[in-house]
Amino acid sequence: MENAQPKRVSLKGLQCLILVISAGLIGALSLYYGLQVRTAASAPSQTGPFRLTLVEVMDTGWNSSTAQPQFSILGPNGTQPAANILLPAHTLIQLTIISYDTPTPGSTDSEGKVTGTVGGAVYLVNGTSAMGMDVSQRWGQDVSSVPGAILAHTFSIPQLGINIPVVGGDLEIVYLNLDQTGTFQWVCLTPCGFGAMGANGAMTAPGWMEGQVTVY
Repeated sequence: MENAQPKRVSLKGLQCLILVISAGLIGALSLYYGLQVRTAASAPSQTGPFRLTLVEVMDTGWNSSTAQPQFSILGPNGTQPAANILLPAHTLIQLTIISYDTPTPGSTDSEGKVTGTVGGAVYLVNGTSAMGMDVSQRWGQDVSSVPGAILAHTFSIPQLGINIPVVGGDLEIVYLNLDQTGTFQWVCLTPCGFGAMGANGAMTAPGWMEGQVTVY
């Protein structure tokens, strides 16, 4: 039996093989580059204001018999206590407050005045909670104050001159721009903080209707 002889590859065949391999590499690189471009183009933009969302509800967690209101921070994994809130300085902040509460009897018009926000206003959208509250429509309305009759609470940082009235059953959006760094107290002024009904029980416990804001 004769030994098998290796087949010789012609120069022309070798050139064709090189061209095929090169074309494949170029195609693969083009596909990879195209995917990278599309991935980069579809990535979400990181620009825009710093966002914080607070939810205010009546909560029965203080004790077994008394319902108390509470502010909580709403994040991607649910809610967490608002005892310590971190906010950046020299940055536009979009603060959204969602109320699942009812108006508080005895609240005053002066407590409903907006101060310390960009433009001195809040943007109100009513109908957040299905409580059957008889309130007039306020869809998409910027206001500089709200009447005490529809005021549930406030989110206030007195040292920074900020007072945001929280309307019962509304969602509201405000913008802040804080220039002063440090740690400050936030508090609900009505009825939790300094009124006759406040300053006791859960109202003095951090993470309920008062806490700290650290501006860094």
